[in-house]
Amino acid sequence: MFAELLKHPRALMLSLALHAVVVGLIAINFHFAEKPIEIRSGQVEKTVQAEVVEQQQLEAMEKKKQAEEKKIKEAARKKKEQEAKKLADKKKEEADKKRKAESEKKAELKRKKEAEEKRKKEEARKTTEKRKVDEKRKADEKRKAEEKRVAEEKRKTEEQRIAEEKRKAEEQRKAEEARIAEEKRKAEEAKRAEEERQRQEAEKRRQADVERKRKEAELNAKLQAEEDQRRLTALRQEYILAIRQKVERNWRKPAGSGKMPVCEVHVLQGPGGIILDVTFGACGGSTATYRASIENAVYKAEPLPKPGDPAIFERELKFLFNPAEQ
Repeated sequence: MFAELLKHPRALMLSLALHAVVVGLIAINFHFAEKPIEIRSGQVEKTVQAEVVEQQQLEAMEKKKQAEEKKIKEAARKKKEQEAKKLADKKKEEADKKRKAESEKKAELKRKKEAEEKRKKEEARKTTEKRKVDEKRKADEKRKAEEKRVAEEKRKTEEQRIAEEKRKAEEQRKAEEARIAEEKRKAEEAKRAEEERQRQEAEKRRQADVERKRKEAELNAKLQAEEDQRRLTALRQEYILAIRQKVERNWRKPAGSGKMPVCEVHVLQGPGGIILDVTFGACGGSTATYRASIENAVYKAEPLPKPGDPAIFERELKFLFNPAEQ
């Protein structure tokens, strides 16, 4: 058993420590206890065995852990090798593709070069043929152009001759038309001048007749207005006289009136000769009694006489009251 413990130094150390603890406890118990505690050797062995088992389990777990770490490292190494191999394969594949592409590119360039040389030869041939065709076409065009120029000059000469004849005929026609138009214009001007003269004479006669009629109408209107004015003036004088006489007929001389001057009487009347107000104008030296007698006479004369013509009706009347004429 001791040999087994030597294989596990950690377990041996634990066992020795445990024994030392047990010995210490025994010594303490022996010193303080009345009855010593008995420790069996079987219990110590069991404890040591448990420690050994635990140590073995720990070592097994450590080995297992190391094995797993080794397994993980191995897997990582294999994965790295696989990735390196894949990368190498990919580079090789890309190199093969690049080499193949370059080979195809060279072949394509060769093909294009051959096609370009063939195209240039064909273009040279076509250019030569085109040049010959162009030379023949230009020669034909030059010949045709010359023939056309000669024909054009001939045509232009003929057109110029015809145009000259036409121009002369046109000038003659225009000259004849201008002569006829001038004669027609002069005839129309003469006709218009005669018509204008006749129109002006007729207008003068019309205006003279209008002026004569206007003057006659103005004279008649003036005469009529003067006649109407004389008539109205006479009617107004008669109208004022009739009012004054009616007032005078209704006037009664006041007792002790003293001086009775001539007074200017202002009468405000309404429709139908109704008297609205009586005032006085110039009435120097008169008494209130005298003026009141005149005012009473005016009111007694209501309604005032009607005018001979409605046109001479006046709301405000003025007349002189002269007692000396009574």
